[in-house]
Amino acid sequence: MTPLSDEVRALFDGKNFAVLSTLEPGGRPHSTVVWVERDGDDLLFALPKSRRKTANLDRDPRATVVIFDAASPYESVQVQGTAVLEDDPDGTLVGALSHKYTGGPYPGFAGPNPQWVTARITADKVTASWPNS
Repeated sequence: MTPLSDEVRALFDGKNFAVLSTLEPGGRPHSTVVWVERDGDDLLFALPKSRRKTANLDRDPRATVVIFDAASPYESVQVQGTAVLEDDPDGTLVGALSHKYTGGPYPGFAGPNPQWVTARITADKVTASWPNS
């Protein structure tokens, strides 16, 4: 496990969108924009069970997450790590993430009553890009 610096933690704690990349069965990357929460040095994502990224992580837990500061997009971080999936039948995490990103309850982008899982990614490698550094 690679610890996150205070600057990296602050980026994930902010209202910044992340891109989650997983591996397709044939090895091609599959990338999607996601909401993210931090728990210590782990990154958490709420994923509908029916989505490709969930199946990809279930089959191959290797993942990459890229996030950038919405106010200063040249500040970015790439985290490579390993995911563990846990059922979240009540959608607790997506509810918390919705309040973080929209200020209110989850608006239902995934369709009616999706089954949720939480993906917890532990960092193996962290690469930060800060301007003027």
